Amino acid sequence: MTGKPNGPACDQEQAPGFRPRRSDRIAVDGKASLSPHDLYKVEIKVQNVSTAGFMAQCPAPVRIGSHVSLDIPGIGTVQAQVRWQIGATMGGMFLDPISLARCEWTAQKAKAA
Repeated sequence: MTGKPNGPACDQEQAPGFRPRRSDRIAVDGKASLSPHDLYKVEIKVQNVSTAGFMAQCPAPVRIGSHVSLDIPGIGTVQAQVRWQIGATMGGMFLDPISLARCEWTAQKAKAA
């Protein structure tokens, strides 16, 4: 498995401007605080995360292209840029890549003895 999407809709020749993702995304079910311009905090539900970005459910509209702060458990406050928002779903790109090894959303839980 290459991890690359397949099928007619993902064929690069049929989809001008198609760019493959730079990093794999991991599905998570995490809650976080998002602060647009450090003015206020919005509670979001993060659905997936990668070293380069995230996708989340956000109840408030956030301006595309704006810079936001995101509190990630295990890492702390991370700066990101909003890349898109459709309805309540949004995607952001971290300004500096994060370490998924430190992220509590992606850490493997220890099994009880």
